[in-house]
Amino acid sequence: MNLHRTRSVAQPPQQADTTFLSSGTGARVRAGTMVRPDTVTVGDPFVFVVTIAVPANARIEWPTIADSSAVVAMRGPVKITDEGTKLGMRREKAEYTLSAWDVGSLPLDMPDAMVRIDGSATRVPLTNARVFVRSVLPGDSTLHIPKPARDLFPRVVPWWQQWWPALLVLAALGLLWWLWKRRRRAAVTRKAPVPLDVYGRALHEFDRLDQIGLADAGEAGRYVALSVDVMRLYLAARAPNAALALTSVELLDALADDARLPHDRLLSLLADVDGIKFAARRVSPERARELAGGARAVVEHVERVEQERRAAEEAARKAAAAAVEREKHDLEDSARRASRKPRGPKSGAGV
Repeated sequence: MNLHRTRSVAQPPQQADTTFLSSGTGARVRAGTMVRPDTVTVGDPFVFVVTIAVPANARIEWPTIADSSAVVAMRGPVKITDEGTKLGMRREKAEYTLSAWDVGSLPLDMPDAMVRIDGSATRVPLTNARVFVRSVLPGDSTLHIPKPARDLFPRVVPWWQQWWPALLVLAALGLLWWLWKRRRRAAVTRKAPVPLDVYGRALHEFDRLDQIGLADAGEAGRYVALSVDVMRLYLAARAPNAALALTSVELLDALADDARLPHDRLLSLLADVDGIKFAARRVSPERARELAGGARAVVEHVERVEQERRAAEEAARKAAAAAVEREKHDLEDSARRASRKPRGPKSGAGV
C-alpha cells in the first residue's frame, strides 16, 4: 500500500460514456461504464458498473482483476445482472466492487470484456474508466520529524560502572580455574583401588552369593550353579586349558594331569551340579549350601597348592641365587689369597 502525504485537487465526477462497436458479423454492440462514487479515499470501496447490449444470440465473458496487490483491487466477486431483451438487443450489467490504494486520478486497468457471436469474438475495451482518490491527511502535514532533545550536560559514567561486566567475567573465570585446580589435586592424591587377584575375586563372589540368600529364597539350584560358575572362572584363570566353553567331562579330561586339583572331589561336585542344571533335579537349601561350600573348598585347595608351589619355586630361586653368590665369593677369596703369596725370582735374573 502506497499512501502519499500530499493533498490532491478534487476532480468533477466522471460521467458514464457510451461506445458503439461493430463485431466481425456486422452486429452492433453497445457498451457503457460508470464509476460511483467517482471520488473516494484510500481503501474505501467504490463500484464500477459496466452495461453491454448485444444481440440475443451473443455471449458475454466478463473480466476480473486477478492481482490482489494491484493499485486497484477487487473486494469481492463480480455481480452479473441480466436486464432482459428489448428490440432484439439483450442487456447485461456487471458491478465490480473495488478499492484503490493510491491517491490521485487512477486508471482501473480493467481487462477487456469479450463478446462472442456465431464463432466470432469482439473485444469491448474497459480501460478508459478512472477513479479519483483523495488524500486523508490534513493540509499542514509535513514529513519533518523533530529530533529528540539533547541533554544539557553530558552524563559522566564512572569507570567501575563501565568495566564491571568484564570484572565479573574475570572473577568467574578465576573461580572456575581454582575449582579445576582443586579437583585435579584431589584426583592426584586420591589412591586408586587395589585390584583383586583371581583368588580374591573368587572369594568376593562367593561372599556375595551367600549374602543374597538364594538358597533360602527358593533358588537353591541357581545358587549351586552360580557357585560352580565362580569356581570355573577361577580354574580358567589358573589353568589356561580349562576354558569356560568345555563341558564337565571335557573339563575333567583337560585337568587330568594337573596335580593341584582334588580330582575326586571335583568329579563328584560336577556330577551333582550337572544333574541340577540339566536334569532339573531338586535340591534342598542345606544340600545347596553343601555343594556351594564344596566349590569354594576346591578353589581354596587349588590356591593353597598354588601358593605352596610358588613358595617352593621362590625358595629354590633364592637358593640358586645364594649358591651363585657364594660361588662367586669363594672365587674372589681364592684369587685374593693367591695374590698375597710371595712370588719367586723371574727367570734369567741374577742371584
